[in-house]
Amino acid sequence: MYCTNCGARLEDGAVFCTNCGHRVSQYTQQKKNILDDLNEGYQTLMSRPKSKLIAGILAIVLGSVGIHDFYLGYTKKGVIHLLMYVFFLGWISHAWALFEALYIFIGRISTDADGNPLTDGF
Repeated sequence: MYCTNCGARLEDGAVFCTNCGHRVSQYTQQKKNILDDLNEGYQTLMSRPKSKLIAGILAIVLGSVGIHDFYLGYTKKGVIHLLMYVFFLGWISHAWALFEALYIFIGRISTDADGNPLTDGF
C-alpha cells in the first residue's frame, strides 16, 4: 500500500504515512499500487505456455520484424530482426524468420526463452 500524498510505501494497517505524516484513508489501505498490478499481470502472462502454432504463424506472417521472437521471449533476437527490417535488410530478416518458422514446426525450436516447452495447440 502507498501514501496518496507522497507515494511512499506504507506498512499494512498504517494510519499515518511515516514519510510525510499524511493520514491514510481506508480506501488507500485497500488499494494496491498499479505498477504492482501490472507486474503481476505481466508475470502471469509470460509464465503461460507458448503455442508452437502461434509462434510459427507469427514467424511466417510478421517474422521480418521479429514478432515471433518477442512472443517467445527472445527479446535480443527480436530487436535484431526489427533493426534489420528498419535498415532495409528486410529480405534477409524475412528469410531468417522463414527458417525459424520451419524450425518451430519441425521441433528444432521447442522451448521459449525461459526454457518452457512449446505447446501444440493454441
